[in-house]
Amino acid sequence: MRNRWGQQCDGRGCNRRMGQFLDPALLLLLQQAPAHGYTLLDRLAEFGLENLRPTVIYRALREMEERGWVHSTWDEEQTQGPPRRVYALTSAGRNVLRCCIDQFQRVQQVLEYFQALHDEVGLKDARAYIEPEEVSMRIVIPASGVDLDAPTSPVFGRCTSFVFVDPETLDYEALSNPALSAPGGAGVQAAQTVLQHGAQAVIAPSLGPNAFRVVQAAGVPVYRLQGATVRETAAAYQAGELELLEAPGADHVGLGRGGGHGRGRGF
Repeated sequence: MRNRWGQQCDGRGCNRRMGQFLDPALLLLLQQAPAHGYTLLDRLAEFGLENLRPTVIYRALREMEERGWVHSTWDEEQTQGPPRRVYALTSAGRNVLRCCIDQFQRVQQVLEYFQALHDEVGLKDARAYIEPEEVSMRIVIPASGVDLDAPTSPVFGRCTSFVFVDPETLDYEALSNPALSAPGGAGVQAAQTVLQHGAQAVIAPSLGPNAFRVVQAAGVPVYRLQGATVRETAAAYQAGELELLEAPGADHVGLGRGGGHGRGRGF
């Protein structure tokens, strides 16, 4: 049966409560290790669910057991007080948890774009109140160094640094990329950063869909990177040799590993 998480869950009715965060949190804790109900109560604070009443938690556990997502046994080693149930995850519960994680990743994408668009609207509003003045052109180039002779980077969102250049005078300024080790959404965060630092043109090998929309919403053109160094790329821009990017590239979706360099977004 296909549920609202968009995955097959062995017909176990996993769409019953998955619109809430409680069940996924309980399933994830039980994936770590079987646990008593009171242990689960204490650990739900890790997910911001510390204010839920115990009756709500135990009712959720009972319903999940009825659906076959978890099973419980009595703690036979209990020496004081009444015996307590120990809950453990079933194979059906693992399938449900995989559904949840898949959907959370999709929701994370939407939320990143929502936040980026909100920030960009605010940035546009702020610019509307700035008195126009004559300013020099400021392009931004992803690089693996901090000066004009630094190699250009083959990626945008996870480059080492951004070099802002006036292509006429070659005055420049280098900025470390705060999105380099981001666990996800590196392209969007990098796009926000360069816009907030006054980029009037973005030079990149490619931009993922969300990052592309952020830059496009700001009315800033994107050009395909060409040149082995920052200096060469700035010269190509000044000579009108760079190709205008009119569509985004592929998007790499996933949670990063090892500080965000595994399967996170690469643009």
